[in-house]
Amino acid sequence: MRVFAHRGASAYAPQNTLPSFKKALELKASGIELDVQLSSDGVPVVIHDFFLDRTSDASGFIHSLTWQEIRKADAGLWFGPEFKGTPVPSLEEVLALIPRDVTLNLEIKSISSLEEPVARIVSDLLNQEKERDLIVSSFNHPILKEYQSLDPDVKIGILTGSDFIGFPAYVEASGLRPFSIHPQATYLSAETIREYHERGWQVLTYTVNSLEQAGMVQNLGADGIFSDYPDLLTR
Repeated sequence: MRVFAHRGASAYAPQNTLPSFKKALELKASGIELDVQLSSDGVPVVIHDFFLDRTSDASGFIHSLTWQEIRKADAGLWFGPEFKGTPVPSLEEVLALIPRDVTLNLEIKSISSLEEPVARIVSDLLNQEKERDLIVSSFNHPILKEYQSLDPDVKIGILTGSDFIGFPAYVEASGLRPFSIHPQATYLSAETIREYHERGWQVLTYTVNSLEQAGMVQNLGADGIFSDYPDLLTR
C-alpha cells in the first residue's frame, strides 16, 4: 500500500512548505500531496486553507491577496521556532524541488463562485512537465472536468468527504474519467472498494495517521493512504 505525504511530512514540519516537502523526500515517501490555489494576481500558491490565519502569522483571504502580500507571511513559526521565516511557497518552487519521478498529488482548492481560471493556469504550468507522475484531485468536481478537457491524459483523483450514495453512477454521468477515488477513511468498506476496483479506479484514502487505521484500510483493499507521517509503515 502506498503512503502519500499529506501536505508534505506535515507531522514533522509546517504543512505545505518547502521544509515539509524536503522532509517527505528524506523519508522516502512514495508520493507527495499538496494543495494549490490562486492569489489575486493569478499565481498558484501552495496552501490548504482559504485564509492565511491558521497556518501563518498573517491574516486574509488568499484569493484577495497578491502573491507578494502572501509571500510576506511567516508560515513556519506557528509550528515551531526552528521554522521561523518559512514562507508560503509557489507551486513553481515546489515543482522545482520535487523530483519528477516522485508521484505528485496536486489538490486544487477553488471556490466556484469566484470563477477563477485556476484549471487553465495550473495545467499550463504542468504541461511543461509532461514526464512528471501527476494526479490532479479536488472536491470541486467541475474544476476537475475543466482540467480534464484541457489535458485529456491527466490522472484525475475525485475527492469525496462522505458516503456518497450512487457515487459510481454520479461519476459516470459527470463525464469524468478518474484514475482514482479519494474518500475519507471512515467511510470505506470492502464492498465500496471492490465496486471502485471493478471500474478500474484506484482507492486512495485520507487522512490515516495510525498503524491501526492503516492496517484496517489495507485489509479493506485500499491502494494507498494520505498520511501526515510518510514513514507510518516503516518507522
